Amino acid sequence: MPDRYSYPNSRVLINKLGITDYDRWKAVETAAIHQRMVELAEHPIPGCFDLAHLQAIHRHLTQDLYVWGGDLGDTDTHPGGTGIAHCRPPFIAPEAERVFGALAEREYLHGLEADAFSDGLAWVWGETTAIHPFRDVNTRSQHVMFNQLARDAGWGIDWSQIPGDVFAHARTLAIVEDHSGLDALIRPNLVTVEDAARHDRLMELLNEHTQGFTTRKAVRDPAMLDRELDAARERRRALPPLDAFGYDAPPDSGRSGPSLGL
Repeated sequence: MPDRYSYPNSRVLINKLGITDYDRWKAVETAAIHQRMVELAEHPIPGCFDLAHLQAIHRHLTQDLYVWGGDLGDTDTHPGGTGIAHCRPPFIAPEAERVFGALAEREYLHGLEADAFSDGLAWVWGETTAIHPFRDVNTRSQHVMFNQLARDAGWGIDWSQIPGDVFAHARTLAIVEDHSGLDALIRPNLVTVEDAARHDRLMELLNEHTQGFTTRKAVRDPAMLDRELDAARERRRALPPLDAFGYDAPPDSGRSGPSLGL
């Protein structure tokens, strides 16, 4: 969307390297931000999982390309081709305070069983998608922060099992409907990070997946994405309870996981 962030009559964002060709700019941006995502997977930025933390992550990811890294956007945006509006610029900060305040009240989802954690993560991810704090590189910044949040809470997400375009579709639906699609994709692919060997493998998968998050693919028909998301919801409903240690909870255990009430 051409605006003050873009070169005149171009979709290319004004960048430190002075690149104006779209394909070259996109290739350079993809490589640079992917490398920064890998860095943060290995050495996370400490923070309180609030707007300031997300801004610090965004600033790190975009430092090679944009002077506005970490700055809140001041133009209206929307998910490409959908006509759905993101949060208007004057409301970004108060909306972020509401959402991340609720996350803090729930102790950043610590101590929750799989169902409750997945629902809480899906909710905050969907709300942050709607806020869309930055002109660009929102998806990748959220991906870094919420994977860090999950690890801190004792969970990992096996991203190799989640198609990137279906997840993006679920995020868009979370703006106008609810976060159930995100939950349906996250919950079946949650694993604990108690086991060091498993944690190492999860880190490998996360690093591999960052490339998928920074690579644009051909857009699939929304109806096809809806069908895949509906199938994910069915698989989600069929899952047995999973306790905080990764084992199926017995039916009479009473450990169903409290509702977050977010």
